[in-house]
Amino acid sequence: MIHRPRSTRRIGRLGAGAALVLVAAGGLVACDDVNSVARPTAPVVMTGAELPGLTGLAPGRIVAFKHSLVNAEPTWTQVPVQVDQRKVVNFGTKPASNTTAGTTGTVYGGGSSVSALQYADPNTFVGADSDPGFDADDELVFMVSDGGGKPRNDQRTEPAGVVPGSGVAVQFDDPVTPGKKGWVYLFESSGSLDPAAGKDYVDYKFNLTSGAYKTTYKRADGPNPETSKVITDTYEIGFGDRWIEDTWKVKAGGATGVDVLDGHKNQFAVNYCGRSNATFSDEEGAFIANIDGPVRAIRSYVGANSGPLTERTHLMYRDREDVITNLRVHNIPGVMDFLDYSAAAQGMTYRSSTAPGGVTIDGVNDSIPTAPPTWEAVDGPQGQIRTHSTTSSSVALTLEMFYRDQTSPPEGQCWGDGSFLGASGTSVVSAIPNTDPRTSPSDTLESRRVTEFSGPAADPSTIAGDAAAWATNLDTPLTTTVTGYAPPPVSVVGGRTD
Repeated sequence: MIHRPRSTRRIGRLGAGAALVLVAAGGLVACDDVNSVARPTAPVVMTGAELPGLTGLAPGRIVAFKHSLVNAEPTWTQVPVQVDQRKVVNFGTKPASNTTAGTTGTVYGGGSSVSALQYADPNTFVGADSDPGFDADDELVFMVSDGGGKPRNDQRTEPAGVVPGSGVAVQFDDPVTPGKKGWVYLFESSGSLDPAAGKDYVDYKFNLTSGAYKTTYKRADGPNPETSKVITDTYEIGFGDRWIEDTWKVKAGGATGVDVLDGHKNQFAVNYCGRSNATFSDEEGAFIANIDGPVRAIRSYVGANSGPLTERTHLMYRDREDVITNLRVHNIPGVMDFLDYSAAAQGMTYRSSTAPGGVTIDGVNDSIPTAPPTWEAVDGPQGQIRTHSTTSSSVALTLEMFYRDQTSPPEGQCWGDGSFLGASGTSVVSAIPNTDPRTSPSDTLESRRVTEFSGPAADPSTIAGDAAAWATNLDTPLTTTVTGYAPPPVSVVGGRTD
């Protein structure tokens, strides 16, 4: 028997749903026979430290399965799993010029600065992980919806194509609805199985108009135009430069598929364009990673004017995008983070936890409470988009809600179409002290925006309740329990195996 350490942890930023009761073979299925956690857009992300039974394996040899009853027969079904390698790497410093050659080993490709744990990518100057195996700081991810049930004692077999005795059981539990749980089983492949299991939930095409990243990217002084896209069955996201996210098309549930986004925007103040996504992209910067996997895509980069270590990471799943921003800059007067919609979004309804009744995006401004909401949503024939934003900092900050719906605003726009259309998001309106770790003392500020895409609501009256439940789930992460898995030993009695 193989004994592996047991661990329990909480998983952050997961999606929403309600439990299902399933019937098979004409009878009620036992609760442990099925995955009863219905958070369909939620990933489970675990580190190698939480899966010690798998550490040291080549990432391409780790495969995942769910167990279920198919026509009353116990069945193993392979599901996609992804390992993203990480390593501690020096940020480095921006090169002296755009023609300065880069070398692998730092984010910027040269120089020396502070270090941080980053996603490894052989196609950037960060480079591949120095440990090619699945190690303690690497991440493994699968989707909650791909989970299954728990084999009963008489069903404890192993799937074909795996190394016998290599199994690890991951149980995930929903504290919002106690008793709801599911399982995914991880194994070492004997060599014939692909971790993607024939699936590809996300297609990320990183495309610089200049050519290959290492040989053409202007790390000292941009811009660096792109036509990069992320495409899933649910949405399409487009990027025009490092900090320019300017395309959102909802593809699910009969949505019209038009581009409803003018831009995900950042600036110091509504009437100040000296610092914005446009200026961030126009000056120094570098990519940490561009990863296209079967479960998620990762886009991570640094460089925001006098905050060259300011970092943003996009984690893009089948139905949602998580954007994590780490501010690393000298003291600044404040910062805005908001979504500005395009003319194609006119007619959609904006709602939030503080304005659940909603207002129409029509270029005519409405009064929205200034208290930061716990959720926001826009809905119409164009599709439904809901967001949940959080800000964490080592210092106390004052946050306010920003909302503007004006076709011809008095302020000049920093970039985009020149209008504020349903522009909405959270602003830090208090002064922010130094967050650049190169200067001591330094504080920290991290923001996270989770955006989920879906088809137009069949009944708009349910949007507020569904969004509130979704936000609660994001704030109440699942827990996981990890144990070793192996079939019971076969005994031999009187020349017969039992």
